[in-house]
Amino acid sequence: MYLRTILLSLFLLATLTSTAAGQTAQAEQLFRDGKELMAAKKFAEACDAFEASQKMDPLTTTLLNLADCREKNGQYATAWGLFLEAERQTRSGDKAAKTLGKTAKARAAKLEPRVSYLIINVPDESRVDGLTITRNGEPVDQLTWNRALPVDGGDYVIEGKAPGHEPWSTRVSVSAEKDKESVDVPKFKTVVAPPIEEPKPPVGGAVPEPDDGEPVDRRGGGGGMSGKRKAAIGIGVVGLVALGAAGYFEFDARGKYDDSENEPDDTRQQQLYDDAVTSRKLAIGAGIAGGVCVGVAAYLWFTGGSTDRDESDAQGVRVLPAAGPDGFGLAIAGGF
Repeated sequence: MYLRTILLSLFLLATLTSTAAGQTAQAEQLFRDGKELMAAKKFAEACDAFEASQKMDPLTTTLLNLADCREKNGQYATAWGLFLEAERQTRSGDKAAKTLGKTAKARAAKLEPRVSYLIINVPDESRVDGLTITRNGEPVDQLTWNRALPVDGGDYVIEGKAPGHEPWSTRVSVSAEKDKESVDVPKFKTVVAPPIEEPKPPVGGAVPEPDDGEPVDRRGGGGGMSGKRKAAIGIGVVGLVALGAAGYFEFDARGKYDDSENEPDDTRQQQLYDDAVTSRKLAIGAGIAGGVCVGVAAYLWFTGGSTDRDESDAQGVRVLPAAGPDGFGLAIAGGF
């Protein structure tokens, strides 16, 4: 089971490059869907599309469009935070990135006065051991208690729970714009926990001993290539392919970055810069995959030695092509 887990991990690493490329294409389509939905004033659906695109392929331009969409959808606190995040990401970028950062900073400053706030007050007499506070099911960090936090308009369920105490909850409505609401957590009532029943011993029969693992193969060794060395060859091929792909994407990233520096058009410059970032991510992923594969291959080769196996074991390790929905690679199956 342990060997199968290692081999499956290697296969996933070998297909990382093609999977990342597929995600980039999907992210681009989601971004275009978001722009079309924005034009149709379907802001809630547009925001979902932009958010999905950002999760697949994080880019500053997508983040700015998501922030703009959240603002148009009346989610002023979320939009404000997204504009601030976009400005932060562009502080150390090139000229085009800093231009986007200035836009994000101006939008955030203009939006801040419209943001609503919610305070969850937890007095000292309410702070019992093990107390947890949640807001719409999400934990509220203790460091944020008694502080005004920006929130989007809507209804919020505040709950408090602590071991040995009765749970408490309340509901508060916050307006979408320029509102400030507060909730006071009361003192919790102590409850008596029900007695814990002792487990009853089993009736009759002995408890079976746990299985200590798979059977041990005690057959002797001899001449011939072992299963480990066969696996090492296949894994080594995967590693070399991945390292070659890493070199290609790194060369492509540097070329696009140089092009972006010399591009006079701001929009085209930002696109080239984003493409360079994507190629750099692919190069890093492929490099990691190649390094892991080469390292494992070396380990298996030097620890494999040689051994005699019967005909079924001699065919037990195989290097096979494998394909998935987002790419292809090599799968290594069998045992040694």
